[in-house]
Amino acid sequence: MAEGELQRKLKELIIDEEELSAALVDRARRFIRLTRDGRVVLMIPKDKLPLRSQILLYLMGKRLARELGLVEKDVASIEEISGAVGAEYFSVAARLKELKDQYMVLAVERGGYTVQLAKLQELLDSVEKSITPKS
Repeated sequence: MAEGELQRKLKELIIDEEELSAALVDRARRFIRLTRDGRVVLMIPKDKLPLRSQILLYLMGKRLARELGLVEKDVASIEEISGAVGAEYFSVAARLKELKDQYMVLAVERGGYTVQLAKLQELLDSVEKSITPKS
């Protein structure tokens, strides 16, 4: 393979971040909104989403709020997540452990959790699959 052809092929690996980001935002808008002070608002009724998906959406919202400069930190404690999604502390802790074991969330400090920006597409895929259809 000629060097010019190799360079052309290698450039095919580069993604357009703005295009990816726009698609990500469009998908995320179906599930969450952010207030000007960085609070995460779930747009789908909680009874349509398993707790695991609610946690992922909350952490995703925190991460996006940080990217927008609405909050300084995207790390959330179990207590914060529990209060935000209205779930029992130990249930949230158990789901976070499962999500951490599946590399969907990161434990970045004792009792603090976040998600990787690079994983947001995968997280949205997981949430979309988990939605309970309307009866």
